[in-house]
Amino acid sequence: MTKRSYIQIDGVLYDKSQPLPEGVGRPQSKTASIMGDLPDFVSPIDGSVVNGRKGMREHCKQHNVVPTADLAGLPPKQMNGEYKPDRQAIRETIKQTIDGFYRK
Repeated sequence: MTKRSYIQIDGVLYDKSQPLPEGVGRPQSKTASIMGDLPDFVSPIDGSVVNGRKGMREHCKQHNVVPTADLAGLPPKQMNGEYKPDRQAIRETIKQTIDGFYRK
């Protein structure tokens, strides 16, 4: 005898090997979702070690910053024409900084 597996929807058993009848949908999972804590990391702002989500919230509040993950999905900032970066000057500054670093 082969084993059979069933699913119960609204008190009625349906064979899992067969497609569900019309009008009967898959049940929604009502289980809790548990997220693990954030790993410890060293803050690039002040060099302190930040522990978990609570530490992240306190660190962000103390330094008035927002984690980059919270910015995901936001539209990019629109420039209204007031500021246009001088890309050549920026490249030259970067080049001089790098050259000065390696000459030491």
